[in-house]
Amino acid sequence: MDITEFLRLKNQNIYHRHPWETSRKNVLLQFLQQSSIAFPVKRIVDIGGGDGYVINSLLEKNMAEEYFAIDTAYNEEVVNQLTKNYNHSKVHYLNNLEGYYTDYTPNGTTLFLCMDVLEHLQEEGEVLEYLQNEKDNYFFFAVPAFQSVFSYHDELLGHYRRYSLIQLETVLKKYNFSIQDKGYYFTSLLLFRKLDNFFQKNRKETIVEWNGNKSKENLINTILCLDFKLNLLFKKIGIHLPGLSCYCLCKK
Repeated sequence: MDITEFLRLKNQNIYHRHPWETSRKNVLLQFLQQSSIAFPVKRIVDIGGGDGYVINSLLEKNMAEEYFAIDTAYNEEVVNQLTKNYNHSKVHYLNNLEGYYTDYTPNGTTLFLCMDVLEHLQEEGEVLEYLQNEKDNYFFFAVPAFQSVFSYHDELLGHYRRYSLIQLETVLKKYNFSIQDKGYYFTSLLLFRKLDNFFQKNRKETIVEWNGNKSKENLINTILCLDFKLNLLFKKIGIHLPGLSCYCLCKK
């Protein structure tokens, strides 16, 4: 969980969710719906589940039978608050992968999500070693792209690095993941990163301070939705447009 997410756990009615978060969720839904995965799967496990927004969004779409969110920040107080925030949804909240494997045995096709997690780790193996023995399951990894745009904002969020698509592939292949699909997204944000047109100009601010109006939020979400669809279209003809994030869909 991003440290900033703690600030809003008990005050979900007084902030506007940042369009980065809503667009990121929308991109994930679009990608999964056009993927080769047969939904609903048995389980979805969101590694780095944060404030539960993504996993509960997938639950609303009935994309699995069982739902898990894993985050080292989950203690009893946080889990109780998340359970309350999402009206006692059937998401299981756990604070480490070891506990997941200890308490829950394999049970049908599982989709593991690992979005914007690896860049927070000094060594990616802290997570990937737990997953390397999985069989017949899917894995969706997403990370911030291009070290050339690494900034103070990355440091503020606790990022150690950004990745090129080739670098992400190299890391995943080291742990025996078979890559089925890959690409970049948010091309427009990469183009405008330095101008910072779409996000707060104060680099000391984080996603929790977003106070843009609903019209601006809808506009950004629409632009980034079209952005991703354009990326998918170009990818079909063999052109991988660069973007502010990159992803790999894997299977074992």
